[in-house]
Amino acid sequence: MTLALVAFVFTACEKESLGVSKITTYPTIELKGDVAMTILVGETYTEPGFTALEGDKDITSSAVVEGTVDGNTPGVYVISYTATNSDGFSYTARRYVGVITPAAAAMDISGQYQRNAGAFGIATVTKTKYPGLYINNNPGGIVIKTEADNINVYMFHTEKTVVSVPSQDSKVGEFACINGTYDDSGEKPKYSWVCINSGYGTALRIFIKL
Repeated sequence: MTLALVAFVFTACEKESLGVSKITTYPTIELKGDVAMTILVGETYTEPGFTALEGDKDITSSAVVEGTVDGNTPGVYVISYTATNSDGFSYTARRYVGVITPAAAAMDISGQYQRNAGAFGIATVTKTKYPGLYINNNPGGIVIKTEADNINVYMFHTEKTVVSVPSQDSKVGEFACINGTYDDSGEKPKYSWVCINSGYGTALRIFIKL
């Protein structure tokens, strides 16, 4: 991506300005492997790698990688990759790594869940190829009329009773769900959490499986 930067140089004696333009190329980052993945507790995370470019120039060696994965502690870990171009413009990509307990990995919590308040919206939780990793199309339980209304965020089931949505980009801005719990001890399985997004309140949202 390129951007024309326009600066003006003023000469005090002539009181004239000269327009000077410059083209900058924004850095890009391509993650190798998947953006979201999981490993089981006790396993070691292996970094798939990435490539950072400034136009056609490879700037991978100057990119900064932050974040670690503790394979012995269940949870969701975020690895960030930041590349900066020669004009100081930067871009950051993120990878999400869930460390999943055997109990959670053995479960399949996919299906449709309906919020028990508000708009009574229905969320579809879709299983991925990774144990404990799902796609949730409606984490806030709003009314979804068409597929275009889907928000689609990564949802992790890291422990038998723990679910979460790590902070990530979405079509409605940065989105996360915290204090998430999963309960399959009753008549119908359910999960609950608090959504973190400027368009959502701070109420606890409860979803019951249909």
